[in-house]
Amino acid sequence: MAKNTETYLAFDPVLERMVIQSEATGRMRAKLSDNHAWCFCELCGNLTEYSEVRSAPVVVKRLKNGNAKRVHLTEKMILSGIKRAQKLAERYSEALSGKYGPFEAAHMIARYCDIVEMRADRSLEGFLEYIEPKMILREQARHGEIAWATRLAKSHPDSAKPSKLYCESHNPRRGITSRRAYQRDRRFIWEYRALMEQIWSHGFKNSTLSGWDIEEHAYVRREAYRQVKALRSPTSMLDDFLSKGTMTQAEIARELGISRQAVSAAIKRRDIKNAKKAIVNVA
Repeated sequence: MAKNTETYLAFDPVLERMVIQSEATGRMRAKLSDNHAWCFCELCGNLTEYSEVRSAPVVVKRLKNGNAKRVHLTEKMILSGIKRAQKLAERYSEALSGKYGPFEAAHMIARYCDIVEMRADRSLEGFLEYIEPKMILREQARHGEIAWATRLAKSHPDSAKPSKLYCESHNPRRGITSRRAYQRDRRFIWEYRALMEQIWSHGFKNSTLSGWDIEEHAYVRREAYRQVKALRSPTSMLDDFLSKGTMTQAEIARELGISRQAVSAAIKRRDIKNAKKAIVNVA
């Protein structure tokens, strides 16, 4: 049975052509429809390869026979974009003072900004900081059209397209190292999700997390992944305890729930590894 797919035009930086990209609906659509989780790796707190590509649009100019070339950003475009942003900021400042009525500031926020990305910062500085790169991109787009690349930056021409589920470190199609990381962390995916739920629950109970801020979602995922690493390999948390400089090996062993001998062996392995790194750096 054929898959139900959606297509869109994208720019291939290697072929320098506009190509048709297709993506299956279903699981991918469910993930991409989540306003907060769509950009995060399924196994850690890093951004997915797809979100990294989507967050960096390019401007291209179409040529004959489907070819295209990239329009590079010039100093003139940057200055022009900054001027446009400053003019809008001046009007926004006047709107905040009520010069154009009680709703003009809200209308400008709705037209030019994303309040979630701005983290509810409606100040003049927050408005200018948000729209400045947008105006620069808009000025650049006057010389072509906006598209998204089909590959990660500096990737091999034959490499797989960016993953919507995993980051570069966990995409099993990126290489041996990432495949090992995927296989290692995939075994703990349910523990990872359970830890995220616990962190959210604790944050909601203590009113330290709201659930709508993208930075909070990133924090929860990073913290859950840190705890998964400790669960997977308790000695991986060794550096955190040694950096305090006040804990004995016995105290560290009690905190990690392992024997003192295991802590001692991990410290020796750590010292040997650091010594090898120092030799390589000197060489």
